[in-house]
Amino acid sequence: MKDRFDLEQAIMGCWCVVDDIKIVAEKYAEDNDELGNLLLGLQAIYQLKFENLFNIYEESLKSWDL
Repeated sequence: MKDRFDLEQAIMGCWCVVDDIKIVAEKYAEDNDELGNLLLGLQAIYQLKFENLFNIYEESLKSWDL
C-alpha cells in the first residue's frame, strides 16, 4: 500500500517538468524569442501549479491520522 511518502515523491517527481522546460528553452529557444517566451511562461505556470499542489499536500498532512 502506498503512503504519504510515496505521494510526496510522486509530486516531487512531477515537479521535474519545470526543470525539463528550462533545459529545452536553453537549448532551442535562444534563436527564437517567441518560443523562448512561451517556454518561460510555461515554466512559470507549472512552477506555480506545483507550489500550490505541494501546499495542499502539506495542509492535508495536518488532518491525516499519523
